[in-house]
Amino acid sequence: MFRKTAVFCLTFCAALPAAAQPISQHFDKNSDSCYQRLYSASHLASHPVQKVEAIELSHFNADSQAMPGSEMNLHFAVRLRGRSTWRTPVICRPQGNRLSCGVECDGGRFDVVARTGSSILITGGTDLYFSDCNAKPRILERAPDDKVFMLHRQPLSNCRR
Repeated sequence: MFRKTAVFCLTFCAALPAAAQPISQHFDKNSDSCYQRLYSASHLASHPVQKVEAIELSHFNADSQAMPGSEMNLHFAVRLRGRSTWRTPVICRPQGNRLSCGVECDGGRFDVVARTGSSILITGGTDLYFSDCNAKPRILERAPDDKVFMLHRQPLSNCRR
């Protein structure tokens, strides 16, 4: 009986959601971090309605030092198929085991949760508007294949400030 219980416990514990991991291991006001995902041609071929071919979320501690409390200023970038890269600052606040992030100029929102020790998920939220507040926005519509993104930790030199 003990053996069955131990096997069940090990299996169950291994299957616990990674979101239970603290997001602070990935993003902390006092440290730099870089996460990216470049989707392969084969992935994009198997997801023909996915628009995003590259996505990046990074934090440089110097950008957040003047932010109040635990708020952080992150850099967010996406490249849609056949387009140039769109970049925008986002303001993120820790909320439990996730970051709640908002694109400047009321450009939408998304959440960030820990997936593993070296990867995060961008999930939830709304369509995202990339603009200079006064310009016509470029819009990432959060269609089914563009709602959840897994990004992996990269060297800081891979992320652009």
